[in-house]
Amino acid sequence: MNPVPMGIGAFTLRDRRAVFLMSLVAFTLTFSGGMLSYTEPFARQAMDLSRSGMLWVFTVVRVSSLVGVLFAIRADRIGRRRPFLAAFVLMPLGNLVTALFPGVVPFAVGQSLTRIGLVAVAALTTVILVEELTPQIRAFGLGIHAVAASMGGGLGLILLPIAERSEDAWRVLFGLGGFGLVLLPLLVKFLGESRAFVRYRAAVTFRRALRAGLGKHFWPLAGMAFFIALFSSPTLDLALERLIVDLEWDASAARFLIIVFAGLGSLGLLVGGRLADRVGRRETTLVALVLGLAGGIGFYNLTSGWLLAPAVFMATFGASMLTPAFAAHRAELFPTRVRAMAGGWLTNVAILGSAFGFLVGAFVVDEIGLSTTMTALGAGLVVAMLLVLRLPETRGLDVVRETRSRTTTQAPST
Repeated sequence: MNPVPMGIGAFTLRDRRAVFLMSLVAFTLTFSGGMLSYTEPFARQAMDLSRSGMLWVFTVVRVSSLVGVLFAIRADRIGRRRPFLAAFVLMPLGNLVTALFPGVVPFAVGQSLTRIGLVAVAALTTVILVEELTPQIRAFGLGIHAVAASMGGGLGLILLPIAERSEDAWRVLFGLGGFGLVLLPLLVKFLGESRAFVRYRAAVTFRRALRAGLGKHFWPLAGMAFFIALFSSPTLDLALERLIVDLEWDASAARFLIIVFAGLGSLGLLVGGRLADRVGRRETTLVALVLGLAGGIGFYNLTSGWLLAPAVFMATFGASMLTPAFAAHRAELFPTRVRAMAGGWLTNVAILGSAFGFLVGAFVVDEIGLSTTMTALGAGLVVAMLLVLRLPETRGLDVVRETRSRTTTQAPST
């Protein structure tokens, strides 16, 4: 095993270009996608929806985003670039629909479009980075990309006071999400095809790939994706609801807490990326899940601001550590020929987990309360911890060399 290079100097010119472009995309992605959770308390009241009613809307949006897997399937057949660009356009367009057309139905339709683009772009971004980055700095590069994503989410929180100015002012934030379209010309000009992608004469269905042996990796990963999303999506999207509605915090104080301590927690992106490259994907994932579970449950059960602050930090640090480690691990476990499809289907499983978490919440939250609901959903992370132990370690895998070795021998059966 070659020694792991340290620092940004270890990045090649191609590494830097890939990280720069995908970081811009990540910033836009989290700003556009984060509006749904950030504006939830304001949008719910403006549309006169109950808490359970809003959870039903969240469920519909998540289920609609399952369509995003079609972009991943296409990416394994014609290349990563064109499906990526098409999916990217959907995010700002969906936010513009949400901003311009009043009512619950346009809100759900617009956010469904945004979420379809978001999940497709997120899955393909991981594939592009894994296939472009040098193996020894791959997870660290994914961590840098995730830092940019956290900055996009942070900007959304900084601009949140706009939503307090009037009953419909929250729509302005969705309108700002439409400015992602200005990034499109830059991507069209500088984003090339992945260096690992190879066009095969015969397409392969993912079902056939699973039967050929990839199922031993896919099903544990799918279980992890489902149970992580089951807990993390409701926990994240209802954080402001917890502070503003349940604990009756002022919106500016709630925003300050999340910006500062979640911002500090996002350092876990770099820590997680570095640990995943130096120690391993599995160990980093396990530590991240433990921290995320402890912090998340603490946030929904503690009431003192002095205790909520470290809970937010711990939950965010754990989730941040998980991001680069899990992203690299799941992409490296699949060959190039089905890597995008695998990522797309795993994203869909995560969406189902997210939707199921919101669905459970819609049925029980008014009866047992938000804190008890979130604590019960946290059991899913314990299952995820057990599943990661079933996966092999992939640290240092050269996915480009793996692809070339397959193509120079024979067309892979998977």
